[in-house]
Amino acid sequence: METFQDRSDTNVEDYLGILRRRWQWPVVGLVIAVAVSLALSLSQQKIYQASAQLLLQPEKSENIFSNQVVGGDPARAVQNELKVINSRAIQAAVTKAYGAPLTVAAVSGGDDDIIILSATDTVPERAARKVNVYAETYQSERLDATIADLAKTKRVVQNQIDDFQKQINDVNKPIAELDAKIAGLLTTDPQYAELTAQRQQLVTATQSKRNDLEQQLNDYQQRQNILQLSERLTTTGGVQILNPATTPSTPISPKPLRDAMQAAIVGLLLGVALAFLIEQADDRVRTVSDLERAARDLPVLGMIPVDDAWKNRAEPRVTTLEAPMSATAEAYRGIRTSLQYLALQRPIGVVQVTSATADEGKSSMLSNLAVAFAEAGMKVAVVGCDLRKPRTHQFFQVDGSVGLTSVLLGRRSLDECLQVSPVHPNITVLASGPRPPNPSELLGLDSTNQIIRSLLNTHSIVFVDSTPVLPVTDALVLARTVDATLFLTMVRKTSRRQVRHSLDRLHQVQSPLLGTILNGVEEEAAYGALYEYYGYVDTPNAPFRRIFRRKRHSDVPRLDDVMVDEAAGERSRADQPGGVAAPSPTPGATASHNGVPQGPPPQAPPPMEGGRSQRR
Repeated sequence: METFQDRSDTNVEDYLGILRRRWQWPVVGLVIAVAVSLALSLSQQKIYQASAQLLLQPEKSENIFSNQVVGGDPARAVQNELKVINSRAIQAAVTKAYGAPLTVAAVSGGDDDIIILSATDTVPERAARKVNVYAETYQSERLDATIADLAKTKRVVQNQIDDFQKQINDVNKPIAELDAKIAGLLTTDPQYAELTAQRQQLVTATQSKRNDLEQQLNDYQQRQNILQLSERLTTTGGVQILNPATTPSTPISPKPLRDAMQAAIVGLLLGVALAFLIEQADDRVRTVSDLERAARDLPVLGMIPVDDAWKNRAEPRVTTLEAPMSATAEAYRGIRTSLQYLALQRPIGVVQVTSATADEGKSSMLSNLAVAFAEAGMKVAVVGCDLRKPRTHQFFQVDGSVGLTSVLLGRRSLDECLQVSPVHPNITVLASGPRPPNPSELLGLDSTNQIIRSLLNTHSIVFVDSTPVLPVTDALVLARTVDATLFLTMVRKTSRRQVRHSLDRLHQVQSPLLGTILNGVEEEAAYGALYEYYGYVDTPNAPFRRIFRRKRHSDVPRLDDVMVDEAAGERSRADQPGGVAAPSPTPGATASHNGVPQGPPPQAPPPMEGGRSQRR
């Protein structure tokens, strides 16, 4: 039989499955991160920030008389001013003005000539005052520096004016001396005409030099006037306070909402990472994919949902009889169907049920599977080969003090030890009997093999309940006796390493492994929604689904147990001599045995090889 299994690597669905199983860790990480963030935020002192904007461009009145065009890189000028703001001279002046050292952050406002000053403090008014004091002190220092620079320039210009005036005086001095001599002479005096001609020659000779000196003197005098006017008009020193700092109303730190949101994201990511880390460290089988990867090429024959009604595990419960319309009972019937069709390809008259470790549900699965075959009209034999912790007899309600060991020791015959189970007339039980000191040796006897194989003469199939594979070797010893071995795995209990180790041991003794079964899965994972739709689930695990999904009910009425009992009584009377045959019940109706509903046997079920009742 060709099996189709998903052997692909881990995909998105696997990751989502991990998050569904490990959802507690992301939630815990989120809650812890948010709680820590809120605790820190509420315990921290509130910090307020105030800011002021400074414009570095000077006022137009300062350059109104300037004929020069000032050029340069604005970005470089802003960076230079940032260094000036943080210089020791400015900090010393601010400390003197404020009365204490201040720490103010200065940054560029962008592509313009704006500088932003910012300061923080636990008191909002104090934060604003810090910024304003720093800005005003910086502006005042820049103004003083500008005025000092203008004064220095004025002194330099005045020196140049004085120098040019002295040179002009030196040029005019000979002319002035001739003017004094000429002034003392009469016009009729012969020297008057001579001195006048001499003066004219001297004026002509010095006129060019005099004009140059007077022109330069005039230029410097104009600059001196401009500097004096600029000194009177300068009020900002090239720095304007565009927006003084105002008292902040909200703190910049802490911000509980923002910090909580950031902490929630970090906590969620850490929780997800922790969930995947724990998933990698957790080797337990949780899904069919885990079992398939651990079992390699061995097919998974079925998944058995958790029986929520089985509260006390110490008390045996055969779900197939107690709750025949449940998803768990339907899962056993599905495994029965798989075994029936596998019997068409290979003989599986004697079937062993085992697992890796104890308490994985072997006896429960064997009991329910035996009932499923019995309800299909087949004669079933159950042999309790778990001679260490026998429990099969409890599920079938037979005497466990006599059984296989009684026959092997010759204390009783096989017919005396075979007991028809009260739970179903088609089930015959050979209990384990008294517990021996050497179970493995007894199971390895040829007589044990002959006893178990002889049951196929009167039964269609024989189920053998054995011990786990890893603790003891009983299941390995029975490998030569059985025709097929079913390996059971319990969700969240069996590890993948245990599955691989157990299957390796079974392969070493050439045990006829037929497939694996995953026990204890959630109802949804075992097609619970489909079971509910077709009426196999009375109380779904998620009752709120009814709100979002409308469930359609069949228009055909359902037979109750009373009507089924009456139909069964009519059939029994019809089988007696002189009885009257009752009408056939509605297809799909259930019969009753000992007050427990039972499903009718299917028509012509596939025969199980190895039994006398099989049609060759």
